[in-house]
Amino acid sequence: VLNPLIGETKGDDVNAEVRMETYEKLITERQMGDGDSDTALWSQRGESVPDRVKLLGLDIKMFYGGPREAIMHAIYRQNMGYTHIVIGRKHADAPYHDGTAIWGDFDAQEIFQRVPNLKIQPVNVGFAAYYDSLGRVDLMENHKDEKPVFISGKDVRNTLLKGEMVDPRIMRPSTSKILAAAMKSA
Repeated sequence: VLNPLIGETKGDDVNAEVRMETYEKLITERQMGDGDSDTALWSQRGESVPDRVKLLGLDIKMFYGGPREAIMHAIYRQNMGYTHIVIGRKHADAPYHDGTAIWGDFDAQEIFQRVPNLKIQPVNVGFAAYYDSLGRVDLMENHKDEKPVFISGKDVRNTLLKGEMVDPRIMRPSTSKILAAAMKSA
């Protein structure tokens, strides 16, 4: 289940309508899991990821509260019956006005170790990059001796703001097209 927040966000974030459009496009074009799912697991079931993806938006406002907001997101989803939640680095994060970080890269993951009574399990995701050896994006921790095509969020944002397509090794073209059109016209 893709369960993105679709409530109010800060002004420079991609709005919920556009984000939902990118997810819907990935689902209708059956691109979810394309190149990044465990084919052995799914073939045993006679299915693939696109057969099972559901999109259900969660209409709550983003507060940009970092680690504590990660816990809040987990509790909401736990109360909805979910068993796992993806917690990325910088989850629910926004820097100070001058760009200085408020929290560390993995503070939102580490806080789960201090909240013992949650039933939902965090799935921690770290730094990711594209690897030619795989032909896809993977976690950098899995490829310590290999040079990646690094994904810079700042570079991706600047490319999209110009209305240009992001390198397809980093972002699926269908997503890039929707985001570039939305961000250039904003």
